[in-house]
Amino acid sequence: MRRVLLVEDDDAVRRVLEIILTRAGWEVASVGGVDEAERSFGLEPTDVVLSDLVMPGKGAVELLVSLREHDPRLAFVVMSGQLTDERFRALLQDGASDCLAKPCEADLLNRALERAVLLRRSLDGAVGADQPPSLEMPADLVERTRLLGRVDEAAQAGGFDLRRNRILLALDEAFTNAVKHGARGDRNRSIVVTASFTVHGGVVTVSDPGPGFDAGMATLERDRALSRRGMHLIRTACDDVRWIGRGNVCQMVFRQPPPEELMAAQRARQARSERRRAKRMASSTTLRPPVAGPGPV
Repeated sequence: MRRVLLVEDDDAVRRVLEIILTRAGWEVASVGGVDEAERSFGLEPTDVVLSDLVMPGKGAVELLVSLREHDPRLAFVVMSGQLTDERFRALLQDGASDCLAKPCEADLLNRALERAVLLRRSLDGAVGADQPPSLEMPADLVERTRLLGRVDEAAQAGGFDLRRNRILLALDEAFTNAVKHGARGDRNRSIVVTASFTVHGGVVTVSDPGPGFDAGMATLERDRALSRRGMHLIRTACDDVRWIGRGNVCQMVFRQPPPEELMAAQRARQARSERRRAKRMASSTTLRPPVAGPGPV
C-alpha cells in the first residue's frame, strides 16, 4: 500500500483529509506540525508528503528543505488556502512536486499525490542514454514514466536542473490532456512529444491527433482559469505557453535560470553538503571511557 505523510495543523481538516486519503487507498500517517513530521519521517518508508503551506512555527518550505536532506528526490505536495501564481512558481522552484489550492476536491488531491510519486519514479528510473529529438508514443498513460524520464535527462543535459520540477509537471499535465481529450484514450493513436534544451531556453511540444479547442480559452480570466486546473497548472509552471495549429499542439517554453539563481542554488547545495558532513562526523564521534592505566604494584 502507498504511504503518505500528512502534515496539517488544523485538527478538523486533518481528520477530513485522513478519511479522503484512506478511502483512496493510501496508508496515512498524520501529524500536526513540522517538528512531528521530521521525527516520524524515516521511521517507515514514505511515498509522498502532503503538507499545509503555513503552520505555526515552521511551514512546508522548511519541512521540504529538511526532509530533502534525507531524500533529495522526495515526492512533496503542498496545500495552501492562498495559492497565487507567484507562490506556485516559487514552491515548484523550491522543489515541490505539486501545489493545490485549499479546499481541494478528493479526485484532484489523489491525482496530485499519484503524479508526485510518478515523477519521483521517473527521476529515479534508469533510461537509455539516447535522446531522440522527437518521441512518438501510443496515447496511453502507462507511457508517462518513460516519457518523463527521457525528457528529464534531456533537461539535465541542457542545464535545466533548476527547472526540472516545473518542466515535468507541465509535461505530465499536457500529455495526460492529449491522451484523454485529444486521442480520446485510443491507444492506436499517437502523441508526439519534442523537447529541446539549449543555452537559449527550453521548448517542449505535445501534439495530439484530436480536433483541438479554441485557443482563446488560454486567455481566460484567472478566476475562470482556476476552475480548469489542468490549463492553469501548465500556464503557471511554464514561462510561456502557446496552443497552436487548431489548438491540438501545446508548446511550452522554459527560460534558463538567471546567473544569480544558479549561484544561489550552488550555495544551497554546498550548505546541504556541509550539514550532511557535519551530521556524519557527529554520529561517528562517541565518548569512550579513558583507558585505565596499570594498577598499583
